[in-house]
Amino acid sequence: MSGEVVVTTWFDYTCPHSHLGLQRLDTLSEELAFTIDRRPYLLRPDAPITGFLGQSHQAESQPSTWGLSVRRPLISLPEEKPGLEPFSSRSLSTVLVHEATACARELGREREFYLAVAMEYWERGADLESIYTLRMSAIKAKLDWRLMWLKLESGHYRAWVMEEHRAAVDRGVKGVPSYLIGEQLLAGDVSQGELRSALRR
Repeated sequence: MSGEVVVTTWFDYTCPHSHLGLQRLDTLSEELAFTIDRRPYLLRPDAPITGFLGQSHQAESQPSTWGLSVRRPLISLPEEKPGLEPFSSRSLSTVLVHEATACARELGREREFYLAVAMEYWERGADLESIYTLRMSAIKAKLDWRLMWLKLESGHYRAWVMEEHRAAVDRGVKGVPSYLIGEQLLAGDVSQGELRSALRR
């Protein structure tokens, strides 16, 4: 997607309104010219980061260590009545999946990776902290998983994700989804009509 207008969108993967909001922007991009600039915002910034960072590269080839863990998937997400997140945990950190998204962004496949992760989470109930989820999403997005693994294990994108979150807070973003369209900051469950009007202005 391209265009003179840039819509900066702060989102978190576990927020159903973020999921719906990005779907609405995707739909609008078919009729209006603009670029979606996805930025991380951590709904649980203090949640402990668990998962694979302490594991060796050997874990790549051992399915038993991928940590595949799912709950009953959210089969459908009604447009106006999003359900509860499918893999709900009050300690769930999304730092790692945002780091992986930053890697995909650098490699020019951010949208594809985002869509793959969103499908794994919202349709299949996958764990966002699982190596398996990130690996499968990377493969679906046609990304080099080995390169992503090396970047993630080194913590290459950690500072960027945390700084983006702090910068959003400093800018006045208090929750997700939030949209910056021109000088207008919109937040919450903004309808497709409201987004269209803001874009046209």
